[in-house]
Amino acid sequence: MVSIGSNLVSNLSSISNTLVNKTAASETGGESEFKSVLSDAMDRFEKVGDDNAQSTLDLLTGNTDDLSNTMISAQKSEIAVNLTVAIRNKAVEAYKEIMNMQV
Repeated sequence: MVSIGSNLVSNLSSISNTLVNKTAASETGGESEFKSVLSDAMDRFEKVGDDNAQSTLDLLTGNTDDLSNTMISAQKSEIAVNLTVAIRNKAVEAYKEIMNMQV
C-alpha cells in the first residue's frame, strides 16, 4: 500500500530542494537560473497532470481497481492547477505594477 503522507512530503521536499539549490546558484547565474526554475516547475506540473490522466484512464478501463490512488492523483492535479493559476495571477499583477511605475 502506498504511504500517502510520506509520498506527498517527499514530492514537496524535492521541489523545495530544487528551489533552494536554484536560489543558491542564482546568486551567480542571473536570469538563466530563473528560466530553468520556471521550466522545471512547468515540467513537474505537466507530469502531475499526465499521472492523473493515466491513473484515471487505468481506473476507467479496468486496469486497476484502486480508487484511492486515482482520487489522490486527481487532488494533486487540482492543487497543481490552483498553484499555477495563483502564481500566474501574481506574475501578471507584478507586471502591471511595474508597467505603471513612473521612471
